[in-house]
Amino acid sequence: MRKQTMQATVKAGLLAVMVSHFATAPVQAQTPLPATSLRLGCHDEGDEATGQEIYRIADLLEFAREHDGQAVYLDAVIAANDGAGSCSRDLSAFPNQPEPEPFRAMIVLDPCRAEPTDEAEPHCARPGMVHLRAFGPPLAITQAIILPAEDDLPLSLPYRIAGYGDWLNYQGPFIARFFSGTGYEYATFDIPDPALTSVWDRARLNVETTRRP
Repeated sequence: MRKQTMQATVKAGLLAVMVSHFATAPVQAQTPLPATSLRLGCHDEGDEATGQEIYRIADLLEFAREHDGQAVYLDAVIAANDGAGSCSRDLSAFPNQPEPEPFRAMIVLDPCRAEPTDEAEPHCARPGMVHLRAFGPPLAITQAIILPAEDDLPLSLPYRIAGYGDWLNYQGPFIARFFSGTGYEYATFDIPDPALTSVWDRARLNVETTRRP
């Protein structure tokens, strides 16, 4: 009788563990990814507008700091100068950028072409990624965001891409990473491995629950 009681207790314990495991996993799968957005323009609209964009970059850096190493959902738009998709902040097309004015920071976009000479500085994992930099007074340090180019997003994965009138426009899941050092802070957003099915399942919930204005 005692042996049967012990066997029943062990079976009940195993059942409880199995129920707990299978009850917890779907809960996470049914939770949208932490979400954020970035809105910038290709044309410098003046001191006040640039100041607002600087705040948006700082907010995105803080979000990456809070979710360092995690999967997140990013809605990013960089509006082009015109319908042709040109961008006056793009250093590859407009290399002769003006110097920052006194007490006025500036923002540039640089599709990465080569690794920097200083390994401690912000750098891209591969050529063609978008290196967005804000620098100049009153910023005490350079703030940077490194994003995949639209061409880097695999068509086999469920990213939402819109192109007309924008230099960059996409939504989807990314792995956020935050870095800091002497004179700089930067964040990178990389494409998750396609095998991480839970990430993609949660990203679909972001699409269902989050609408663009």
